[in-house]
Amino acid sequence: MAKKRKTTKTKTSIEECTLQMQTHIHRIGLSSVEGYKNWCRRHNFSRGLEKNSRQLQKELSFASAMIASEIMANEKKIRNLKAMIPKIYNGELNSEKVRNNTAREIAHAFQRSKSKKTLLQLLLHIEDNSDLLEEAVYVKGIEAIANKSDNWIRPLQTWRAKSHNRSRQFSELLRHLFVSYDMPEFMHRVWLTENEAHHNWYIHIGVGQNIRTAPDIPVQLTKKMAHHFLNAPKQYSIDEAIRWGQVHALSGDKRLVDALRGTQLIENYPNDDFWLNVIRFFIANPMLDVNHVHPIIDYIWNQKFQNQQVFVGRGVIEEMDPPQPNFSMKGRTPDTLLRQVDEWHQELGRETRGGDLQWSRSDISEFCHREGSKEKHNLKYWYIRELLSTKELVTEGKAMKHCVRSYARSCYAGNTSIWTLESEEDENGRNKVLTIEISRTGNVIRQVRGKRNRLPTQKEKYLLELWAAKENLKFAGYLRFEQG
Repeated sequence: MAKKRKTTKTKTSIEECTLQMQTHIHRIGLSSVEGYKNWCRRHNFSRGLEKNSRQLQKELSFASAMIASEIMANEKKIRNLKAMIPKIYNGELNSEKVRNNTAREIAHAFQRSKSKKTLLQLLLHIEDNSDLLEEAVYVKGIEAIANKSDNWIRPLQTWRAKSHNRSRQFSELLRHLFVSYDMPEFMHRVWLTENEAHHNWYIHIGVGQNIRTAPDIPVQLTKKMAHHFLNAPKQYSIDEAIRWGQVHALSGDKRLVDALRGTQLIENYPNDDFWLNVIRFFIANPMLDVNHVHPIIDYIWNQKFQNQQVFVGRGVIEEMDPPQPNFSMKGRTPDTLLRQVDEWHQELGRETRGGDLQWSRSDISEFCHREGSKEKHNLKYWYIRELLSTKELVTEGKAMKHCVRSYARSCYAGNTSIWTLESEEDENGRNKVLTIEISRTGNVIRQVRGKRNRLPTQKEKYLLELWAAKENLKFAGYLRFEQG
C-alpha cells in the first residue's frame, strides 16, 4: 500500500497580509502572523486572517484591556517614586512599563548614565530632601551632576532643600556640590543642557577659577570681558553671556546685545576676530536702528562664509565659494551697508517669488513597504518620498486639494521637509494618499493630511509608525488620526 506523502505548509509572512490585518497585528502588540495565531488560540479567538471589522474590534478591545490591567497591577505594587527608583536601577522596570513622566525620564537616565550607582544615591537623596523630582525636566540635569561626582566639593548627605521653589532648589544643590565662591545665576541652567563643556566651565568657575582659563573655551576673553560675563542677566544662556561680556567691554550696551540674540553670532565662534570688528561697527554707529542688526549679520554671513548652492539635478547640489570671501568692515558706512543688504533681500525675494525653488534632500531616507502577494492577486506597494521643489509641492497640492504649496519658503530655508505617501498597484498605477510635514529641528512629524485635509486612517498611521521607527522620527503630541 502506497504511503501518503506529507505536505508542508509554508508560513505566511506579515507582508503578505492585507494592510488592515498588518495594522491590526501591530496594534495588538505583535509582529508576526504566527505570533498572532498563537495569541488568538490562547484567548479563544478564530485563528483565520479573513475577519470582519466587528471581530477585529473585539480582539483589539480585549488586548487593550489586558495592557491596561497589567499597567494597573504594576502601579498597585509600586505607588511612589522612591520605591520605583531602585526597581528601575535593578532593571525590574523600564521606560515602557511606567506612565509617570519623571520615572520614564529616570529610566532613560539610567540607560545613558556613566555612573549608575552614584545616580541612584543622588536620586534617592533628592527625593527624600526636596520635591525636585516632581518635574521631569530636572532629571537630565541630575544625571549630568552624577556624572561629575568626582568634582563634588561637599558630601551629598549634608544637603537639604531650603526653598519651596524648585528652580532655587536646583541652584542650591549645584552650589552645595560644586561652588566655593560666587556663581552667576544664568550659569545654573547649563546643567539642563547636554553640553558637557558648559558643565566643565561651571565646575571651573565654582572653585574660583576664571572663565578665561576654562577648558575648551572657544574665544579669547580679556579681563574686562570676563568681568562683564559674570554680570550677564540671569535669563541669558551661557553663549549670550559671552557676547554680553564682549559687547560691554567694548563700550556697547544691553540694547545691542539683545539685538544680537538669535543671530548667527550666538553659539558660533569661528572667525571671532572678524565678528568683533562687526560688533565694533555697531558700537561706533549708535544711531543705527538695532532692528537692522539681524539683517546685516545675515547678509555678511551669506557673503563671506556661506557656500552657494547650485542645483545640477533633482535634490542634487553643487557647492560654490561664498560671493565675497574677502569681505571686510574696513571703510564701510551704515548707508552703504544698508543699501547692499536691501539689494540682497530684493534678489532673494525675486528668487523666492520666481516660480520653481529647489532644495537639497534632508537626512531622512525614503520608504517602501509591501503588502499582499502576486499569488493572491492583492500585491500592493506603499512609498514615502520627499518633495524637493516648488513644482512638486504645486503638483501635490493640486492632487490632494490642499495648500501645501505654501511650504516652499520653509523647505527652501531648511526648516521643513514635505513628504508624500503613495500607493501602487499593477492595475491602477501610483496614487497619492497622504502629505506629511516634518520639522527638520528634531525630525518631528508635525502634520499629516489626506485629500481635502482629511485625517489619516489607522492603516496609514501604521505605515507612518514603521517609517518613523526606521528613521528615528517623532510624532507631535497634537497629531490626530481617524478612530479605527
